[in-house]
Amino acid sequence: MANFEEALQDAQEKLFDEPLIKEYFRLKEIIDNDKELQELDKNMRQHQKRMCEFKNDDKIYFFEKAQYEKCLKEIENNPIYIDFKEVQKEVGTLLKEVRNAIN
Repeated sequence: MANFEEALQDAQEKLFDEPLIKEYFRLKEIIDNDKELQELDKNMRQHQKRMCEFKNDDKIYFFEKAQYEKCLKEIENNPIYIDFKEVQKEVGTLLKEVRNAIN
């Protein structure tokens, strides 16, 4: 069992040493610490919640939906966020390759 744990630890170290994985965590940290993005995300979630609360009141619902979409668009157009989403896709592909190699 120790050999398996050692092999697993070695695989983890190699994976975390991959430039793509390092870039993923670098971008994630930037996003996690970006006050503007965090505020946009918070506002977006509040508008999303209010959309649910007022699903039977068209006037308020559509106002909240417009505000939600505005926040979402700002987030999705942020260059760091765009880079992060692209790297996230690449990491997903890499992890699928690792999974397939193990199976």
